[in-house]
Amino acid sequence: MIYVLIGLFMFMWSLFIYHVVLDKRLEGFFAKGFTSFMFIVIFIYGVYSFLTKRQETFYVLLFEYKYVYLILFTLLGLVSGLIGDLFLEVQWFYKKRKHFMIFQGMIIFLIGHLFYMLAMTLFSGFHYSALLVGFAMVIIVYVGSKLLDIDFKRLKLMTYIYTFIIFTMVGLSFYQAIHQGFSLYSVVFLIGAVCFGISDLFLAPIYFKDETKHFFVVGNLFTYYLGQFLIALAILFI
Repeated sequence: MIYVLIGLFMFMWSLFIYHVVLDKRLEGFFAKGFTSFMFIVIFIYGVYSFLTKRQETFYVLLFEYKYVYLILFTLLGLVSGLIGDLFLEVQWFYKKRKHFMIFQGMIIFLIGHLFYMLAMTLFSGFHYSALLVGFAMVIIVYVGSKLLDIDFKRLKLMTYIYTFIIFTMVGLSFYQAIHQGFSLYSVVFLIGAVCFGISDLFLAPIYFKDETKHFFVVGNLFTYYLGQFLIALAILFI
C-alpha cells in the first residue's frame, strides 16, 4: 500500500513541477494541493502501520505520551504545510497583493515549523545548540542578501524571524538524530528537515528578485516536497 501512495505522490509532484515550468499556474494549483495532501496521507498510513505492528498499541497510546505528541504535532506541521502551500500559490493570481500573500504563507509555515519543533522536543528533548544554528543562518541569509542584491522590502523582519525558526527546527533535527542514536526514523526526519531548509533558500531570489530560471524554481519544488515527504515518511521507521 505504501508503494502505491508514494507512486501517486511522485506522479502528482512531477505533474505540478511540469505545470509550473510551463507557467500553467491554475493547473499547477490543483496539482500542488493534491501533492501536499498526499504527504499527509502517507503520514497517516505511517501512523497506522506504527500502531498495528505493535502488540502494545494501547499501552503506547495511554502511557507513552511522547509517541502521541510526536504523531499529533508532526501531523499539525504537515497540515500547516498544506495550507501554507495554497496560500503562497494564490499570489500568482493576485500579483498586486503578492507580498501580503507571501506574508500569510510565511506565518502558516512558521507555525508548522513550531509544531515540528514541539514534536521533536517532546519526543527527544531540546538542546540550545539548535538555537545557534538558527542564529548562524540568519547571519548567512543577511550577508547573502547583500551579496546577491536581494531586497526583502516590507518582509525583511519577517524573513529573518522565519529564517531563525526554520533553521532552529533543522538544528533540532540534528540533535534528535544524535539523541536517537541516528535511528532510521531520526535520519530520515533529519534529511527531510535539511531539504526543507534548502528549499526556502531557493525561494528568496524567486520571491524577492523575480528569479524565473528553472534551476531556482525546480530546485525549490524538488527540495521542499522531498523534505515534507521524508518528514511524513519517517514515522514508518519508528
